[in-house]
Amino acid sequence: MVKSRSKLHTVACALVALCLGLAITLPAVAAPAVGSQLTRVGQLDAAARPQGVPDDYVITPNGYFSPSCVATVHKGDQLQANGMIRRASGAMEKPALCTSDNFTLQGVRVSPNGKRSTAPVRKPEQTGWVETGNYSSSTPINRIVASWTVPAQPAKRGNQTIYFFPGLEQLPDVQSILQPVLGWNGYGDKAWTLASWNCCVDGTTFHSDPITASAGDEVVGDTYSTCGAGVSCGTWNIDSKNVTTGQTSSLSTSPYADLNWVFGGVLEVYSVATCNQYAGGPITFHNIRVYDRNNNLVANPPWSGNDTSGITPQCNYAQNFTSTSVTLSY
Repeated sequence: MVKSRSKLHTVACALVALCLGLAITLPAVAAPAVGSQLTRVGQLDAAARPQGVPDDYVITPNGYFSPSCVATVHKGDQLQANGMIRRASGAMEKPALCTSDNFTLQGVRVSPNGKRSTAPVRKPEQTGWVETGNYSSSTPINRIVASWTVPAQPAKRGNQTIYFFPGLEQLPDVQSILQPVLGWNGYGDKAWTLASWNCCVDGTTFHSDPITASAGDEVVGDTYSTCGAGVSCGTWNIDSKNVTTGQTSSLSTSPYADLNWVFGGVLEVYSVATCNQYAGGPITFHNIRVYDRNNNLVANPPWSGNDTSGITPQCNYAQNFTSTSVTLSY
C-alpha cells in the first residue's frame, strides 16, 4: 500500500492480493464493521497532518486520498484490471473517475496518472512503514498466507492509525500491492478492523467491506492467484479472515503484473509521536507459507529487515525471522 514509505519504502506502490490454485477456501462471510468511514486527515493532531493535504482526505494503507478516489468492492464483486467492478449481479460498473491528487504517507503529492511533485513537504509525526520482513523473489509468486494475533490496543489511544499486513508487490516497477490489512483506528473508531486492499487504478484505491476484530483474535491473511500452476494470472483473491469470529472480508481483484516482492509482515503507522501510541507488541506473523508460480512451497524465504535507527520515536525496534515467521518488535 504506498508511494513513499518512511526510510524503508521509497518506491511507488499500490495495493491488491495473491495466491494460487492450492488456496485454502475461506468462508466469504463479511459483516461490515460499525462506522465504516475511513479516518480523515482533519481528525489527526495538527502536528501529524502533512502540509497541503486537505482535512477531508482519508487515511488508507496507501497514503492520503480524496474520499471520491476510494471505492468499496463488496462481497461477490470483482475488481477488473481496468478499474471496472463486476458486481455480484453480473453488472459492470465504473467508479467515478478520480480527478484529485493523492499524497504519499510522507505528504508527497501524486497526480492520478502517477506523476509526483518535487516540491518539499513538511514531515509529519512518525508516519510510514516502520518495520518489515521482506525479500525479492527471482521468480513470480502465486500465493502468500500468514497468521497473526490481534494485539492489545495502544496504551495511549489518540488519533493515530496503525496497520499490520503481509503482502505482495512487483519489482523493479511497482504497480500494485496486494494486502490483507488489520488496522487500528482505520475507520475513526479507535478499534480493530480487517479489510483487503488494492491500489491504485487511475488514482483510485479499492478495499473490501471491513469486519471487526478484538485483541486476542486470530487472523489469517491469504493472497492468491485463482489460476492454475505456471500461469500468469490476472485474477486474484485477498482474504482477510478473523478465525475467532469466523468472519472474512474478501477482495477479488487484479494485480496488474507479476508479483515478486514478498512481505511476510509490515508495521505501518500514521501520527505516532510516543512509544505508548503503538499497539501492544511484539507481533509475530507465523505459519507463513509462500508459493511460487508453479505452486511449489518456498522452503526458506530469505527474509530481511530494515534500518530503523533513524526513526523517531525510538521504541526498541527489532526484526527476527525464521523460515515461517516474521516478528516485529516495538
